[in-house]
Amino acid sequence: MPKFTSLTKIQKSLVVALVVFLLLDITAGIILLVNKNKSAVKLVGPGGVTTNLYSLDSAATKGTVNDGYANFKFTKAQKEYFYKTYNEQGSVALTICLQMMPTRKQKELMDSDNQTVLRYGFLGKDDFTIEGKFIKKKYPDTRRIQIQADEKNAPELFDVSFAVQKNDNIEKFTPEGFFVFSTVRCRVIAAIVVPAEIGFDYKAEIPFVGFACNGGVIDFTNKSFDFSGSSMVFPVQSNNKQSMPEFRVLLSDNPENKTTREHSVRVQMNVGGEKLYLNNVEAARELIIPTGALNTPFSRVEFTDNSECVESLIMRGTSIAGDEVLDPVRTDPGLILNYKTSQWRTADYELFEWDRFPQILFFDTRNYEVQDKLFRRMAFFVEKQGYKGRLLTNEELGDMHGYNAHDYSAESMARFFNKATEIGFQLNEEELLLKRILIHNKLFESDGLYVKANEGGLVSISRETPLWSRTNLLAHEGWHTIFFRDAEFRNFVSAVYYTFDPTSLEFLIDYFKSQPSLGYDINDEYLMHNEFMAYIMQQKLSEVSKYFVHLANRGTVIDFTPELASYVRKTEGRGFEDAANALNDFVFDKYGIVCGNIALVNR
Repeated sequence: MPKFTSLTKIQKSLVVALVVFLLLDITAGIILLVNKNKSAVKLVGPGGVTTNLYSLDSAATKGTVNDGYANFKFTKAQKEYFYKTYNEQGSVALTICLQMMPTRKQKELMDSDNQTVLRYGFLGKDDFTIEGKFIKKKYPDTRRIQIQADEKNAPELFDVSFAVQKNDNIEKFTPEGFFVFSTVRCRVIAAIVVPAEIGFDYKAEIPFVGFACNGGVIDFTNKSFDFSGSSMVFPVQSNNKQSMPEFRVLLSDNPENKTTREHSVRVQMNVGGEKLYLNNVEAARELIIPTGALNTPFSRVEFTDNSECVESLIMRGTSIAGDEVLDPVRTDPGLILNYKTSQWRTADYELFEWDRFPQILFFDTRNYEVQDKLFRRMAFFVEKQGYKGRLLTNEELGDMHGYNAHDYSAESMARFFNKATEIGFQLNEEELLLKRILIHNKLFESDGLYVKANEGGLVSISRETPLWSRTNLLAHEGWHTIFFRDAEFRNFVSAVYYTFDPTSLEFLIDYFKSQPSLGYDINDEYLMHNEFMAYIMQQKLSEVSKYFVHLANRGTVIDFTPELASYVRKTEGRGFEDAANALNDFVFDKYGIVCGNIALVNR
């Protein structure tokens, strides 16, 4: 064989070209060999990491299914996405985006009412041999979890999600892959590993249906949904280590379907036989319903009255608790009063957050003793006349009473804790826990040894209070928190206060003076505006005048201010009713709630 150096220039070029061709051919062969099982469908994992799925057949390679199956397998790295999501979020699901692309003949069959079937489920270890070879089956066996659906009325593009069953050893039970079967040509656009969400959102940009690990039926025309399998995905009991899931309900933003002052539009939600009534108002599109508040949450949910207003119903996990309960249960206030104590995450109290107003916290305590340990010292420091600004020792507090219900702004609570830090005052364990809760929920920010107040406020009621009184107290204290949070509302209250019937106002201030247990500092203008508003708005509009006439009939009040009490009785409390009407109009227009009821969800 001649040496390369002895070849002519043309021969050298031909040899180089041949070598390059052979190298390219070998490279292409290697790439083809490596990629022959790579699917065109990509899987998105935590952090947006995107990788190709492994295909087990030609349909999965292309990502297109047509009257048959596409079988996909996860790589080892992709299976780790499931572990990571589950361990961080408490649940995990695989959501796939499907595009329906029926052929002309298939469209004709769909138009003739022939049923179209879509199935989607996980592949397990028993779908593979010991050597890892896929065992092809024409139809899934009975152990598989499937979703069957009549897709005649399905949108062209939609997401369908499938949850993994909860398990202490999630790595052992992570699915090996998934299958899609369809009698109509469809394309798997992509897949993503996410925390489990069960239910429907038909009005999303891409309509969504999510299922528990027992599957279910897709019906894009029905507003009911079976959540019976959700107990296999989410915790069924709340404690200091875990929290039950929540329902998120989205209502129509069409003004024609919204409640007005003259016309109430209430959606009836039936959860396993238990009825809830949801006010559909302009000011609130999303409502949060914790499942711990319900008798049988893992059951079928149906909407009856005004069901056309419902756009979405999703059950989703909540934050995973740690060694102490710092995260609140998000809810509408209407579900706090009768929230089952068996679902409290501590024996002494439960912590809630108003679903519509971040950083508005509600404490419901087992009894007054627990409530006093948390708030009594603060009550004297913040509000009690003659004690404001002082931190009283346990001995000084003695058996003095704070309040049966409490409300504080983030700013006033920050002053309390900063004063304790400044003078080295030793707070009790419950007060220090309260401080951690306020920092965790961003009512405070740490500022060295001190704290800096953000927006927000806090309410506390107690189970020791009778239910009829708890209802009024929750409304009374709830209005206070909106006053803390919203400058526009404060300004409006001030305007009503200064244009209010002056004689009726004198009566109210004398009433405060006549009740030593209240101890309000009547020289505190901010406090007077706040209490003026809350006393008027704590009861229904129709009850306002009666309430103040009732106060004017109290013996202690008549003894203290007989002439002013007589004036209120003689005018039948009309001054208070006029103020209530003005305040009621404002809060309905802005928040969709009314005097006597701060809730949008009622039983």
